[in-house]
Amino acid sequence: MKKLLLLLFVSITMIAYSQKVKLLSGDFSALKDQTEVNVELVFDNNVTFQAENFTESQYLENRKNDILNNPKKTKDDWVKWNDEWKDFKETKYMEKFLKGINHKSKNIVFKNNIQSKYTLVVKTVWIYAGWSGGFVMQPAKLTSEIQLIETSNPSNVLFRVDSTGIEGVGISENPNSEYIMEYGRISVAYEKTGRLLWKAIAKQNKW
Repeated sequence: MKKLLLLLFVSITMIAYSQKVKLLSGDFSALKDQTEVNVELVFDNNVTFQAENFTESQYLENRKNDILNNPKKTKDDWVKWNDEWKDFKETKYMEKFLKGINHKSKNIVFKNNIQSKYTLVVKTVWIYAGWSGGFVMQPAKLTSEIQLIETSNPSNVLFRVDSTGIEGVGISENPNSEYIMEYGRISVAYEKTGRLLWKAIAKQNKW
């Protein structure tokens, strides 16, 4: 058992330090003279879930059935879970992404709903929710399409970034609580995506 846990820890650690985002077009130089950048997180009806590429409605229906078919759970448990899901989707995923991209930034600050020359658009494409089973955990995975646009002229795209299958591991201050529920694991993947994007930006701009 100890060997299994050690192997799992090593595997997760290797994933945490080997992942990166990929610049598809443009470069990060437009950010050099900026102090603030607006961030928009898009989570629409086109997001797919799990290996089966469920729609959000299908994914939620499956989770509802899982909860209501559990003899230890009640309808109130489903209502609580669903309320938390909405809260994370509407506020906390953005908060986590901003926490990630701002975690070492001294030159520029990324914020939501501000007026700025550029807007960073983070479009959620695909989510794998992962699972948690005591000492063993499978992290969430997140695929996003990220681009920097000129706020007043959205057709002017300064860069595009590929962010595929980013796993939410290796960064959480309190992993036990965040990894228990799906929305917590997913939020860590947003934070990880922000950190990896900042790392790429800082490296190119020599910050």
